[in-house]
Amino acid sequence: MDTAPGLCGRCEHVRTVASAKGSVFFRCARHEQDPAFPKYPRLPVMRCAGFEARALPVEIAMTSQPSPASPDAPIPPRERAARQENLFERIGGREVVERVVREFYDRVAADPELRALFPEDLEHGREKQTLFMEQWLGGEARYSTLYGHPRLRIRHFPFVIDQKAAGRWLRHFGEALRAAGVGEPEIAEILAGLGPMARHMINNDQDVPRDPIGDVFLT
Repeated sequence: MDTAPGLCGRCEHVRTVASAKGSVFFRCARHEQDPAFPKYPRLPVMRCAGFEARALPVEIAMTSQPSPASPDAPIPPRERAARQENLFERIGGREVVERVVREFYDRVAADPELRALFPEDLEHGREKQTLFMEQWLGGEARYSTLYGHPRLRIRHFPFVIDQKAAGRWLRHFGEALRAAGVGEPEIAEILAGLGPMARHMINNDQDVPRDPIGDVFLT
């Protein structure tokens, strides 16, 4: 989802859908009751008779996510504090982050294609992703304290990641968020930031070093 959504970014009836290619789309829930509303509106939507505003626009939260040019950039303290108020605390804090990561790794374990891209022992990756996601969402910076800069793209070089794998990763994470009870507005914000990150990991058609670099794990 690279286009500003307009009213859809502030509507109570928006639902997010992650494609197999790693893109995030806005789906109109009103379409299920009234086909006059397009299922996937053409963005940006500037006028809509069914629009109902929600508390926090998607566009605002998207500005707090890592930029597509540098998805694994460190989070500045001021931005981290703002994101903590907007996302980490809103979804329920550390307990919910742990639940999301647990749900995500359960899905990875059950997905033969994606499972092949992860180390044999998933527990270490599960622990590190919990710390990473907590910090990325605006919580305590425990990941950086223990491991320093994430260097996500470099750490993923040993794994051949194509567009399909990135899409499956994103789809599983969206499902994990819903299974953990995270609300749709927050899911939209999170996936809007994770989409560029997932695409940034694609390296199947690139000449990159495949030898392990440091402590390799696939988040």
